[in-house]
Amino acid sequence: MKLSVELYTLAQRFGDFRAIEISKAAGFDAIDYSYYYDKECEEVLGDGYKEYAEKLRVHLDKVGIACNQAHAPFSLKYGLERNIFEEKYLWMIHALESASILGAENIVVHSITVPDGVDFEKYNIEYYKSFIPYCEQFGIHVAVENLFSRDKKRKRLIGKLGSPAELNSIVEKINSPWIVACVDIGHAALTGYEPEKFIEAVNPGILKSLHVQDNDYLGDKHILPYTGELNWEAIMHSLKKAGYTGDLTFEIIKFLDKFPDELFPEVMRFAVSVGKHLVSLYNK
Repeated sequence: MKLSVELYTLAQRFGDFRAIEISKAAGFDAIDYSYYYDKECEEVLGDGYKEYAEKLRVHLDKVGIACNQAHAPFSLKYGLERNIFEEKYLWMIHALESASILGAENIVVHSITVPDGVDFEKYNIEYYKSFIPYCEQFGIHVAVENLFSRDKKRKRLIGKLGSPAELNSIVEKINSPWIVACVDIGHAALTGYEPEKFIEAVNPGILKSLHVQDNDYLGDKHILPYTGELNWEAIMHSLKKAGYTGDLTFEIIKFLDKFPDELFPEVMRFAVSVGKHLVSLYNK
């Protein structure tokens, strides 16, 4: 089980290349490459995307750290065409190919919010199916994530693929080995589930990816395990019980955001210590 960290916060502070070096020096085995920030989108996903990915891969190999998964952009919205003549869709395809060059096995792709009256599952099944030829071409899996949306009128969170049944349903109806599931542990807690129960209810055959983060059951905190209220002993036991064979990928963006640049090396080392403890719980 590799211990991985999403690169977003570090890349925003230090740039991709230095962020990779910091992750390796701290003791992480892998990085989760983020394609969803705006700062370098043109360089990362525009015309020179392949050359940029190849440079990053050379650097990953030189530093000695893997890229286990990636996170696609959020920019494609309802109603946009699903073909390469639509720039936002083209950038999704570039992200798939780029992530495959980096060595990622999975790339997380968020579902698309639809207007009232539109069948959410049907629309997104077609959306995810559109990626299958590219998955086959590049040898990378698309991971569907459990999400939530905000009901501002009622001041509450609503699940969007927020239950194990919904997550199972959409992946199983797509019925392709290239479309798998990513369980965001923090999101599970926000949509009415104990994360350990959510994990146990997901079809183990599709559970290939995780976003590991803690929270207070009220907000999407994206903080380090043990700094919120989730039961990490139970969560790791549930992963073992489910036969999960993937990696632990920390998505601790808001935890890292709190610290100044000078403390990042030490904070990252501490995050690795927490990760190693979680792996030890899994291995018991």
